[in-house]
Amino acid sequence: MASQHVYWTSDGGGADGGSRAAAMHQWILAQNNAALIVFGGDVYNKGKPSEFDQFFAQMKHDVSGMCHTPGNHDWMKTQQNSSTGKIPSGYEQFWASHSSRQPINTLKKSGARYEHTVDLAGWRLLFLDTGLCKEEPWPMGDQSRMEWLQQQLGIPGRAKIIFAHHSRLSCGLHGNNEGIDDLWQSLFTSDGVPLAALTISGHDHNVNIYSARGRNNPETTKVPFADGIPLVVNGAGGSGFYTAFNGDEGDMFSTFTEYCITHIELIDEKNASVKTLSFGANPAAVQTPTTVSELQLNV
Repeated sequence: MASQHVYWTSDGGGADGGSRAAAMHQWILAQNNAALIVFGGDVYNKGKPSEFDQFFAQMKHDVSGMCHTPGNHDWMKTQQNSSTGKIPSGYEQFWASHSSRQPINTLKKSGARYEHTVDLAGWRLLFLDTGLCKEEPWPMGDQSRMEWLQQQLGIPGRAKIIFAHHSRLSCGLHGNNEGIDDLWQSLFTSDGVPLAALTISGHDHNVNIYSARGRNNPETTKVPFADGIPLVVNGAGGSGFYTAFNGDEGDMFSTFTEYCITHIELIDEKNASVKTLSFGANPAAVQTPTTVSELQLNV
């Protein structure tokens, strides 16, 4: 089985940071090996249709290989009715209008409409919508979303990666996200056995990588990988950097001054490599990014 390549960027595009996001996206396309390109959320500044039009241009008018976990800025333009519940209307209009890897399940309401899985190289990738984390913590009162997640996590083994805009641990303007603590705890059995190998998120505009943490007290308790889940936060996708420092820096890696892509190579059903690729302060001037961090997942 050939290895599969997944690329992640977050927090860039639209009216803010688009040229930097475009440069990194063009580099991804030039590798000609992406099984999936994940945008981790936030078309700036308010997820309006006109800003998604800018995003589309910055993505070279081709999002056929992409999916997009909604972020809080994507949720700033909303509509609500009895059939859909409250939805990010600019986001939904855009992804419903273009061929992509981002499904919209019109039989479901609100954020559940965008949550989905992709299976690659023996790994299950789970994409969640935490877009209103602070105001309306996941699962936004919809117990069926928790049940769906438990079904996806219930397949044997830990070869699963969680993608969402918000991370349980984070450092920057926003800091740790207690609003997804129920989500974090659901990634473990009731007695603390981890059901996944990694979480990947954005939101804070920097990169912080945390060693494995357990079900309870992840801010303070580091555990062996066998007992916990590492966290990658990469919101350095083009929209500037945050200089505030709420939360603790990643104990495995941290940068607040470099725009970065996360590159995941799914090697086989037991092994994956997760690299942080730095484009420095000016992605348009970089032909070959620097690998500044590498995390090996062996499940």
